[in-house]
Amino acid sequence: TSPSGNLAPANISVLEVNSGAIVTGAVIDIGAPVVTQIPPTINSPCIQTPNNICVEEGVYTYTITLPPIAGGYYVVYQRCCRNNTIVNLLNSGSQSSTYYTKIPGLEAAPNNSSPRFLNFPPIFLCNNLAFTFNHAALDPDGDNLVYSLCPPFLGIDGCCNFVGQAGQPQAGPLCDNPPPICPQIAPPPPYQLVNYVAPYDGSYPVAANPSLTIDPNTGLLKGTPNMIGQYVVGVCVQEFRNNVLISTHFRDFQFNIVPCVV
Repeated sequence: TSPSGNLAPANISVLEVNSGAIVTGAVIDIGAPVVTQIPPTINSPCIQTPNNICVEEGVYTYTITLPPIAGGYYVVYQRCCRNNTIVNLLNSGSQSSTYYTKIPGLEAAPNNSSPRFLNFPPIFLCNNLAFTFNHAALDPDGDNLVYSLCPPFLGIDGCCNFVGQAGQPQAGPLCDNPPPICPQIAPPPPYQLVNYVAPYDGSYPVAANPSLTIDPNTGLLKGTPNMIGQYVVGVCVQEFRNNVLISTHFRDFQFNIVPCVV
């Protein structure tokens, strides 16, 4: 969202996992978010925090009741586009986003809650300064969690802002040939991955030496960035119960690597 208060609604699609079919009536406008400004944080208490970047958090809250089924459901939100200033993606301003989760079926987990990340990532990281960040999540069910760096997903093209957008798509810098109507339903996974600029990829998302690593058991993220810029980073948390993978939780965020004077 923007500081002007132009709060964007979010349309989500609910799909059956086994068939990929949309659940009747389950393309849902979940309304506008509750927006708060995130205090600018940095990975050292001895460094003055930059004040030239504003980050806001929008929290969408909605409740939907679905009948239990084998295979479970996907809940999907897709939109376009990412910031033009991202340095580790190819033509980042034309790359879009998909955010989704899987609700496991009865055969996998009759009762299940997603893991919840405990901390918001630091908005700034200092160039050439080692950092550690606790990227751990809490699982209310006590399931075993395994962490990894992973590539985020693409969404829809630049002709539409988000799936479910009303009105006629307009031609523009990101849309040469607008369709008659914006897509009203998100497709089921798998989804295409973002396109990186070499040498970056999902496991090496930030210029760093040593490179960013995440402990698969604790979620501790560490490394030493060595190039100023804005980078997209993806973190995956696999959720295991009785040694069976029941779902994967995704986080897709940006690190701003900035020069710092200690």
